[in-house]
Amino acid sequence: MKKVIAILAIALLLLVAACGKEDKEENANKEVKPEEVTMDKDEVVDNNKVVVRINDKDITGDLYNAVYLQGKLRAVQFGQDISEKEKMKELALNEIIAQELIKQDANKQGITVSEEDIQKEYDDLKSEDEKKFKEYLKQYKLTEKIVKEQILFTHILNQYVDKEIQIDEVTEEDAKEAYDKLKKEMDDIPKYEDAESTIKANLKQQREADALQVKVEELKETATIEKHI
Repeated sequence: MKKVIAILAIALLLLVAACGKEDKEENANKEVKPEEVTMDKDEVVDNNKVVVRINDKDITGDLYNAVYLQGKLRAVQFGQDISEKEKMKELALNEIIAQELIKQDANKQGITVSEEDIQKEYDDLKSEDEKKFKEYLKQYKLTEKIVKEQILFTHILNQYVDKEIQIDEVTEEDAKEAYDKLKKEMDDIPKYEDAESTIKANLKQQREADALQVKVEELKETATIEKHI
């Protein structure tokens, strides 16, 4: 079921950028386990309520609730504070807005994903362990519609990054510099040769995240965004 949670990371690259820039609350959630993360009554929005309108697209509470809860879960995993509900709400709305703006721009660029591919991936997830799959849907306030939307976005995002996001190539010098920094912070670190590919992949992902964040900010400048919560 870890694959389900991975797919529900709605804008993974954007989150990498956000988490890299926010200060961690080292001990805020020390005693909180991910499986204990839930939503209070005042955090839950009616599934049919329009929470934000992005250009001509209405986003309703069913998606918001799923994104909000996933945001709390990630915050706990990163050791961040989840007690400020207004902050958690803004993070959820910003994530939804970023996702929708990317989807709308991707559509303009001719990026599409077939319904057959989405259905196949959904069926594959469900068939891994149907009982656990249903438990996850219930635990994280998910529906078939929301899971499929996130599968769709994952595919769109991958194509969008490949087509629209340009970054500088990660060089050997970049990787060695990052390794040296890690070596100062970690007592037990693999040899550079063993860690090189992982370091380069992480640096590439971070650069894509930063570039994608810039792109989203550009899209916001020409978008009409109306928040209703």
